[in-house]
Amino acid sequence: MARLRTSWVLLTLAAVALAAFVYYYRAAQVLVVDTVAARKGDLVVTVTPTETGTVDSDATAQVKAEVAGRISELRVAESARVAAGDVLLRLDAAELEARVALARSSLEAARTRLQSARITLPLERARNAAAVAEAQARYDDAKQRHDKKQRLFEARLIPLGEIESAASEVAGAEAALQAARVNQDRVILQEGQIEIAAADVKQQEAALRVAQVNLDHAVIRAPIAGTVVELPVKLGELMQPGSVVARITRLDALYVKAQVDEVDLSRLRLKQPAEIQFDTQPNVKYAATLFEIAPAVSVEKLKSRNVTTKLRLAEPPPFLRPGMSADVEIIVDTVKDVLLVPAQTVMSKNKEQFVYVLASGEVAKRSIEVGRSNWDDMEVVQGLSRGEEVIKSLDEEALKPGVQARRADR
Repeated sequence: MARLRTSWVLLTLAAVALAAFVYYYRAAQVLVVDTVAARKGDLVVTVTPTETGTVDSDATAQVKAEVAGRISELRVAESARVAAGDVLLRLDAAELEARVALARSSLEAARTRLQSARITLPLERARNAAAVAEAQARYDDAKQRHDKKQRLFEARLIPLGEIESAASEVAGAEAALQAARVNQDRVILQEGQIEIAAADVKQQEAALRVAQVNLDHAVIRAPIAGTVVELPVKLGELMQPGSVVARITRLDALYVKAQVDEVDLSRLRLKQPAEIQFDTQPNVKYAATLFEIAPAVSVEKLKSRNVTTKLRLAEPPPFLRPGMSADVEIIVDTVKDVLLVPAQTVMSKNKEQFVYVLASGEVAKRSIEVGRSNWDDMEVVQGLSRGEEVIKSLDEEALKPGVQARRADR
């Protein structure tokens, strides 16, 4: 009898275990999903850029070294506020100062040469003019005596020796006159040398100006007033011409630049409101205003055709910096009392748009017609009713029509 009782107990326990196994197996096959009820509400219609926006500023200056040199003094640090003309840093100027001194010395030498030529030339001109006049007079006198003796010789009144002597004097006087005229031509050439000396002075003056400008470039100043947002250099570092030494931005002139698809261009108007979010505060929306729409659409290859928009924040947060990313929504309209679902619950396939809903413990597919939308919500025109439970957990692999399911909070 005891053995029979034991058998009944074991059979009972086995049945209970089997029932528990079946219950939990069936429960494990039920898909657990997160849902949200389709609701009525107001929809703020927005235009969303094709890509993440960027914080930018038109009042930004990238400061570069104009001359080579080693940094001998740093006058500012990053985040420092500067006025236009403030000294940012200095380069070692010993070599540049030597070049200025050499250029100044060369200029003084050129000026001395020019001055000397200008003083000497009039004296040479007068001396040579006198020499030519004297040689001309001697020639004329010798020629006159020769002509007189030639007549006397022809009259047989003087011997041949005298006429030959007179001819020799004429030849000597003529040679002296030619030599004087040659010297006079040399004086004319010296006038050209003065022009060359004057040109040399101008060249040396230009060389001095260049040397002085290079020396001035050893002191690097702020071209605009603003905040030093980047200072990628350190004391003692060797700079080359074109090296970036600082970037200065007016932080009060920052704006957000975003690319909008040309399809949405007709919906945009200047002064439209917008909402902007930054990664550093993802749950905070900042009010902004659309203040510029580019006059042309970009036509870059391999890219959609976009138009550049610029938005200014009503109250820029203190953390705002150029280059930061920004999520932008430009508000173009507000629609009252429409059926809404979260935008991320709407799926598309083969031009069909649909949502999954939880109905009578199963997953069901609802083909829908959608209307306007924003970043968060989408208007449902038809195919869905208010209060229906729309499934949000779309990443579930087992999610498909007909699968048993239940809400995660049940």
